[in-house]
Amino acid sequence: MEEMHESRERKTRTAKRRPSNVPRVLGFVFLLLAWGGLTFAGYWYAKQYVEQTAREIQETNALNVQMLEEKIETLQIEMNAIEEALAQTDKTLSHTGSASEAVNQRITELDKQLNQLEKSLNILMESGNADY
Repeated sequence: MEEMHESRERKTRTAKRRPSNVPRVLGFVFLLLAWGGLTFAGYWYAKQYVEQTAREIQETNALNVQMLEEKIETLQIEMNAIEEALAQTDKTLSHTGSASEAVNQRITELDKQLNQLEKSLNILMESGNADY
């Protein structure tokens, strides 16, 4: 009986001396869950930021394309008016070369501007398609 009593005391003493592993395991699980939560939150925030930035770029490109299209339309209207004026000038002043040269020079300048705007529009449209 004494032996049983002694073995129980030993078990009790050993159990008292050894700390329980439960708090360590719970602490590790908590840290693991906290790390996972922070990782997920960081990923979600980064994804939202990238999507918002992409939307803003699309909106800016759309506005720039619209402005360029309006400028091209304005230049085309102005070129048509100049061509009509040139045609009338040629009819009425067939012997006067200076007015015709001025109108031709203006048409050439407007044609260059139109080409530059078309190039800019194409670049914007290509960059918009390349991003998305």
